[in-house]
This record gives sequence, structure tokens and C-alpha cells, in this order.
Amino acid sequence: MDFLSPLKSELKLKILLDLLPNGKNLSGLKSSIGTRETTILHILEEFGELSLTTKSQGVYKLTSLGVIETQILSQLSAAVEVVGTFGDFWLSHDISSIPAPLLFRLGALKDSSLVRNESSDLGKVHDTFMQVLLSSKKIRGISPIFHPDYVAAVRHLLSQGNSVELVLTSSVLKKTLDSAESELLVKYVADGNLVIFLKEDLKVALTVTEKSFSLGLFDLEGEYDYSVDLISLNHEAVEWGEDLFRGVVNESRMFAPGQTA
Repeated sequence: MDFLSPLKSELKLKILLDLLPNGKNLSGLKSSIGTRETTILHILEEFGELSLTTKSQGVYKLTSLGVIETQILSQLSAAVEVVGTFGDFWLSHDISSIPAPLLFRLGALKDSSLVRNESSDLGKVHDTFMQVLLSSKKIRGISPIFHPDYVAAVRHLLSQGNSVELVLTSSVLKKTLDSAESELLVKYVADGNLVIFLKEDLKVALTVTEKSFSLGLFDLEGEYDYSVDLISLNHEAVEWGEDLFRGVVNESRMFAPGQTA
């Protein structure tokens, strides 16, 4: 029994997804799918033989097995779409820091877009990121890189009473403390507005706010790629980013005031 066969057929997948909420009769399927009844019937017969659908009083519904397969195929189809849309991005970067369950859920990033530096605008990625950062009130970030502008932005957000959670390497934390008013940052940590976690060998740069998501990766040579970010304002991407952040936090240690970086 080939449970992945509907993924190879756009029409089969459409029919399964159309049946997912409450089921439909043949005319309803024809209206929403937009193909001949005979074609739909042939596929429904195939689904029936695979125990994916049942028919009662003219209404086709998914079986429990059909619901499970359709949910899995829906996620997998969306993930495949994201892989194809951003193929060059994934191919040229190190994805080892993204856990397998989140790779399976790449479909959550389907409404994302790539921001790239251009010959006429070498600071486009940086400027776009700063706009996202400064327009937010809640920041969760993973940063294996240091930039004084990021420190200034975080300090500004904290001064407005916003909350910030960061995962940094020891070297990035040391540079941050050296470049800023370290006593003030330590006070924010003591007050609970700023939470810092430490983890070495970070291979992903991530920023998740209450409404946005930004992802940067290292290239295959081990250098951070400043030239491109994957960003999204979609809530599914934000949730995906939050899950990635929490996964990294679980592998990190919390920084406490008075502790050396």
C-alpha cells in the first residue's frame, strides 16, 4: 500500500485536502476541484480500496487513516514547496542546526521571502533586519555574530520596557559587554527584562518577534553569510522560529549576573 502516492498527483492531493474538514458529495468535489466527475470517481474508488475514504448517503469522508495520511501529506507537500522555492538558499548553506522535525515542518515558511544584498545596496539585509528589530516589542534571538548596531538596538528596546531573550556564544557576549554599558545590561538581566543563554558553536542566526521571523545561516565553508536572510511575517513561520529558539535554549546554559562569559 503506497501511502505517498497522492503526493505524486496534484489532483489526488487536492481531493484528500478537500475532504479533510467534513467530507463532500460528488457534485461538491467537482465544483471545488474543477475536473470531471468520472475522474474524481475513479480516484475515490482507489482511495476506498486503500481504506482512505468511505461513502455514506452520497457523501465521501476520510477514514481515520485518511485523516492521518492527509495531514502528513499536507505538511510534506508544503515542505517540498518551500524546498523548491528556496532551493538555492538551502543548497548553499549549513542546515545542521535545524532539527529533523523542523525540517519536516518547513512548510511553515511557505510565505517567506529572501532578502539579498544588491550591488546597489550592500546593506539591504542589515537595514531590513534593523527595521524589523526596532519595530518589535518582544525579541527572541540566536546570534553567533556580533554587530554594534544590534547591541544598540537591543539596549533601545530594553529602555522602552520590552523583553529580550538571546542565545549567544561566549565571544559574542564578551564583545557585547565590552561595547555597551555592561553594568546597565547586567541590571536588565537582574531585573528579568533581558535573559541571556550561552551556547558555543552556533550555526544559525535567528530573530523571532511577536510578528516576524528572520533566519540567517552559515555557508558550506563555515562562514556566516551576511548577504541573505529568509524573513516572514506569517504566524506559522513565527511559531516555527519559536520552536527552533526553544530547542537551542534547551541545549544552552543561562548567563547570570557576575558570571564570566
